[in-house]
Amino acid sequence: MTTKEDILKRLKSETGIVEAFILSEEDIEKVRHFEIQAEKNKAAGGMMEFVNEGVWEVLSKDIVFLIFIDETFSDRKHGESLTLMKDPLGNTVGKLLRKDEISEYQKRDDVLFLGEDFVIYTNVKSQGKPYFVIPSQKVEELKDLNGISASFCVPTDLFFKEKYNITGDSLGTVIIGVDKP
Repeated sequence: MTTKEDILKRLKSETGIVEAFILSEEDIEKVRHFEIQAEKNKAAGGMMEFVNEGVWEVLSKDIVFLIFIDETFSDRKHGESLTLMKDPLGNTVGKLLRKDEISEYQKRDDVLFLGEDFVIYTNVKSQGKPYFVIPSQKVEELKDLNGISASFCVPTDLFFKEKYNITGDSLGTVIIGVDKP
């Protein structure tokens, strides 16, 4: 039978994972606290609502892990966007592009670039006030356990980097949830 520790070993063996931990109930409560506060503070300098759907989905899983990653890690091999803009009906009205998508989207006439890597779809009419969504991502390495991951808001990221004494500007934090083995 697979245990939490077995899954933790699997995670630590993946390229780009610098460190991995099983999150305690206390740490999960910290995640909830910071993410609720971030959603209250809004995105884009407080001008736009956002929901970190990914974090809430991960926290609904049976086992939750925290990983610190470097730039060589890729749990997003399936091409999903890390940030979406949706309307209240769930229509995607914009998205953050991966670096490999930018040149393709620059050729399209149905998008408007906001900055160098975020597009708004000009052919989608927003039904109500749009908001940002940070979705969950499938974790291919843990597909047998229905593994999903999510990115934290900045205060949560900073809290865990400080708690675990993780330094380095290019390191990120990711939360991963799996079903019971």
